[in-house]
Amino acid sequence: MRVARATHGTNAMLRTIATHALARHLAAFVHAWLPATCIVCGAPDAAALCEDCERGLPGTDVPRCPRCAVPQPDARECEACAAHRPAFSRTVVLADYAAPLDRVVHALKFGRDASLAAPLGRALARRAVGVLGDALDAGPLVVTAVPLSTRRLAARGFNQSLQLARPLARRLRLAHRDLPACADAPARHRRAGRPVPVDPRLLVRMREGAPASTLHARERLAALRGAFTAPRPIEGRVVLVVDDVMTTGATLEAAAEALMSAGARSVINCVVARTPAR
Repeated sequence: MRVARATHGTNAMLRTIATHALARHLAAFVHAWLPATCIVCGAPDAAALCEDCERGLPGTDVPRCPRCAVPQPDARECEACAAHRPAFSRTVVLADYAAPLDRVVHALKFGRDASLAAPLGRALARRAVGVLGDALDAGPLVVTAVPLSTRRLAARGFNQSLQLARPLARRLRLAHRDLPACADAPARHRRAGRPVPVDPRLLVRMREGAPASTLHARERLAALRGAFTAPRPIEGRVVLVVDDVMTTGATLEAAAEALMSAGARSVINCVVARTPAR
């Protein structure tokens, strides 16, 4: 009886994932044939995020702590990171979690509109190249995403962070495509056209954490410790971890701890939206 129930539950979960995947592919097909419009203002735009809206996103010009990306005068390291150095070395954010970006992220995450991920991922890659520069050449790059629990993945049908990670990796590969790849060019220029792999299996979620809104940062960090594992050696790579929203930073801290334990050279967070620090 228990085996039958477990099999029924597994089959139901697989059907749900398959249904969401079919809907996602259908939406992508329709999106490919319809004229692209900006995901913020709705104006026609081939990139699906116009330059004016991207520049006008909240918090794009705010100086931030280089480690955790909280607003910080003169982009100095904040007191919290100075007192407790997180396992990740840098955090790049596209903008603040505020209007209109919060609406777009909510539609991606809970409205199951996966087509929103591509323009956000490309914009995040542009920000990463501009902020990190040669730091991207500290070692071979690999991109991964914060994994969802099995329950949330079944309910949502896709991992929104992984949907963001794929266009980000493609954009990183093409970022310097038009620059001359001569022998004395900087390393990041010589990398033009070289693929940046996306590996969704670098991290495995062992358990679900409490919602960020219910706990303070220290409590959430303690609750999430050991929530992830990195089952394979990473061999000195620079790992870019993609997530949609960063609130307390505890989830990304737990992920970075697992990756560093597996041999990562460094871990850099790439996040679409940062909520104000509490």
